[in-house]
Amino acid sequence: MKLLSLIFAAFVMTACSATSKNSSEKTDQENFFANQKGCFLLYNMKTGMYDKVIGDEECKTRYPACSTFKVPLAVMAFDAKVLKDENQVLKWDGRKDIRPEVNKDHNAKTWMSDSVVWFSQRITPKLGKKKFQKYLNDFDYGNKDISSGITTAWLNPPHKKGLQITAYEQVDFMKKLWTNQLPASERSMELTREITYLETSPNGFKLNGKTGSNFYDKERKVNFGWFIAHVQKDDQEYIAVTNMSDLAPTEGGYGGPRAKQITKDILKSEGLW
Repeated sequence: MKLLSLIFAAFVMTACSATSKNSSEKTDQENFFANQKGCFLLYNMKTGMYDKVIGDEECKTRYPACSTFKVPLAVMAFDAKVLKDENQVLKWDGRKDIRPEVNKDHNAKTWMSDSVVWFSQRITPKLGKKKFQKYLNDFDYGNKDISSGITTAWLNPPHKKGLQITAYEQVDFMKKLWTNQLPASERSMELTREITYLETSPNGFKLNGKTGSNFYDKERKVNFGWFIAHVQKDDQEYIAVTNMSDLAPTEGGYGGPRAKQITKDILKSEGLW
């Protein structure tokens, strides 16, 4: 009888814990992803555990890599010597983009900070399809699918075939990048880490990362966004990944910067900003 009581008590405690966890995650979803579908992962590099997960199933869904793909592409470009260093300049061809900051010559640092698509589209043909595919396979990056074209595969919307990745897979890639575990030169990974630096918080947390923006629907009215990040202060070190999509057309702006803001809001709530 005593054994049955202990088993029942353990069952109740487990059920209550699960209910509390689900309730907490629902609250987080409402607080940080209002009128949006989205997910967030916070991976603790020191413990090797996830300290926070919001929207687990959504985090297992593959979406277009969008401009977050500039991060692995930088590793490829530096490793293959397509880019010799962070200061190498590529000349703008004069074709205008709707974002004025794109319409000029760029080096690797401004390619990343200004999210310059044409710069990426100069790199992939220089790699060539065979080498490009090999890097994707070796990095085990998302679905590794560039069959829709080596200059556009990561840009295709979710309903089209293209290079797609889950939030969990984004974390896996970022872990390898920050621990020199990618099958590429250490210099290529070091340079990539350098050009992804964004800012340091008022409390001393250094943020490296990259946004990515797209549209969720065929009509290009519903915004989708990524933010992948590395956060560090002294011996506190984390990988944070967020994706979001609006539930309806909105004038809220590009999804990537909004995913970045969601990430910072969550980091603040966790005392990591």
